[in-house]
Amino acid sequence: MRFKKIRLWATYPFAIVYIIVAYKQGIELIPSVWVVIAGLLVRCWAAGYIKKIRVLTIAGPYAYVRNPLYVGNFLMGLGFCLFVQHIMLSLIYIVLFSFLYIGTMKKEEAVLTDLFKGEYINYKKEVPAFIPRIIPYTSKQSTRYSLKQAHYNGELIRVVVTGILLSLIYCSVYFARENTLDRGDLVKARLLIGLQGLILFITIQHRKEFVKKQDKQDLARK
Repeated sequence: MRFKKIRLWATYPFAIVYIIVAYKQGIELIPSVWVVIAGLLVRCWAAGYIKKIRVLTIAGPYAYVRNPLYVGNFLMGLGFCLFVQHIMLSLIYIVLFSFLYIGTMKKEEAVLTDLFKGEYINYKKEVPAFIPRIIPYTSKQSTRYSLKQAHYNGELIRVVVTGILLSLIYCSVYFARENTLDRGDLVKARLLIGLQGLILFITIQHRKEFVKKQDKQDLARK
């Protein structure tokens, strides 16, 4: 919890620096947007497998790396930094990410070792924490990808939020380059953001009900 709080508070000054540098430097979406999308896909892939605390997940991306969610986070954050095309900003991000997440990963490893003991220790010996291995870790776990599990873990909300952020950045870059506020373009931009906002609201509400239903079913099975 301590590292989560530090991680949260550390984002505020970095976000301020990011906005200032982006304003002065300008933003270039392509090709860095593909780094963001790659990170988002890694997270979506991992979220469809993981059942936090309840099961030791070693299938899907977890057969290649122990912390695919954090790998996804890193790629997404790096992609947003690369939009600005300022090397120091990206370096600061990498250092900050490393400092905050290494501590978080160590704490989580201690918890998982306590919960799953030898099973996790053997898995930890074979699978790297952050740099993926080429050949997947072999196990008897037959877990399949589940979009419902990804939704349960809140990943669909992240997808929509990322879409909104990318749309806002695109609109700001477009209007800055065109140096004009064309009414038609403004209407299209507002409709796009408004529609995404509506989708976000529906997704959040649906997830709340879905999580309640799933938790009730899990309790009934016990």
